[in-house]
Amino acid sequence: MKRKGEIVLSIIGGASSLIMIVIGLVFLYRKDDEAYLNYLHANWSESQVATSLEQMNQAGTMWVLPGIIGIALSIIAIILLKGNGGPKLTGWILILSSVVVCIISVFGFIPAMFFGIAGVMVLVRNPNIGKSKQLGK
Repeated sequence: MKRKGEIVLSIIGGASSLIMIVIGLVFLYRKDDEAYLNYLHANWSESQVATSLEQMNQAGTMWVLPGIIGIALSIIAIILLKGNGGPKLTGWILILSSVVVCIISVFGFIPAMFFGIAGVMVLVRNPNIGKSKQLGK
């Protein structure tokens, strides 16, 4: 059975997870950048700088970790969908990945939305019955 819609939604979810990883790595890089730190200290108060740097330190948990989980589970789901191996398992993997990504990070709602929709589509879609079986009824 062709499941192009589910595969496309899984790819979009994986791509948005990749974007989350890139953004998180930029935050982690910028928190140690001397020019950026000088800019912050020149224009902001010390409490604002401390709050900003603390939030940038949390970027690994808020952006990178859910992105990695999202990419890994989307690759697994795409492989299972291509091989048509266990659509119920694939649907639950996609729904589980949407829940996990969204629980770890509030920012993970974008890939979670695509994973959730794809998971529901996989679970709801009925397998095609061959025309020869339909004619025999």
